[in-house]
Amino acid sequence: MPSAEPPLLVDGQDFPQLLPLPPLLTSHQSGWSGIQLAHHRQPAFALPELANLQHVVILPVGHGALEAEFIAEGHLYTFAYQEPDYASCIQVFPAHLPYKIEVPARLQGVEFIHCYLEPSFVTQIAPESVNPDRVEVLLELKRPDLLIRQIGLALRQSLALDGVGSRFYAESMATALSAHLLQHYATRPHLFRTYDDGLSRPNLGQALEYINTHLGENLSLSAIAAELHMSHYYFCRLFKRSMGITPHQYLIQQRVERAKQLLQCPELTVTAVALQTGFSSQSHLSKHFRKQTGLTPQQFRQI
Repeated sequence: MPSAEPPLLVDGQDFPQLLPLPPLLTSHQSGWSGIQLAHHRQPAFALPELANLQHVVILPVGHGALEAEFIAEGHLYTFAYQEPDYASCIQVFPAHLPYKIEVPARLQGVEFIHCYLEPSFVTQIAPESVNPDRVEVLLELKRPDLLIRQIGLALRQSLALDGVGSRFYAESMATALSAHLLQHYATRPHLFRTYDDGLSRPNLGQALEYINTHLGENLSLSAIAAELHMSHYYFCRLFKRSMGITPHQYLIQQRVERAKQLLQCPELTVTAVALQTGFSSQSHLSKHFRKQTGLTPQQFRQI
């Protein structure tokens, strides 16, 4: 039976306070917009009835067996994960759905990644195609979805490696994840418009100029899309049609090119070059520099 008490409304930033242990990794200090991530490793736990303010996409990770009881809308659901399930299965908890969940004490513990998507971000990624009044995300407790797992794991890796420098990438992945949810996890699947061409020449020039002018800043995908008066989703799609690479790939490419120029100045340290070109650290620059050139910044300086 539903509880007589109203559910506890929980923001993604507050959710870890309901769990026994703090998260292993969280994006809440990284300046991400529209999406947040937390990686947990927890002992058994039981939660009071609550409702998330964001849509929560969950990636169970690990190897051991997982069992849990989930109560929502007066229904009791039980689900279990075995080792093969961790390679493909995910969960989706819609925003504002009251629920309780319990992981039994007989288990050694659980490990999972939470991706919190702001409902407003989901509905605004493509207002040309999405009617926000008709967006209703479905509850899924165990569904194979390799794309969502790839996005979640890529976000977790980017956060671990780049920290505050992962903002642009996080917005790009949040856009792709939101579009996927709207197409495959909504009560009314949303069909996005298709375009045969890329960005118009003026729009492409404006986008490239904006990116190159702001290379040294913690760039936002939202800011570029707004500059072109275009949604996230269509900007990303049309940019890739025009350039053959994603906006994030182009951004990294141009930052490395700018770093090559600055490395010619012997008075600048590699760390200073990294910060002036928008990389969060020397190691962040070195990772992408080596990937594009086959050399470290130090080796490039000696050529």
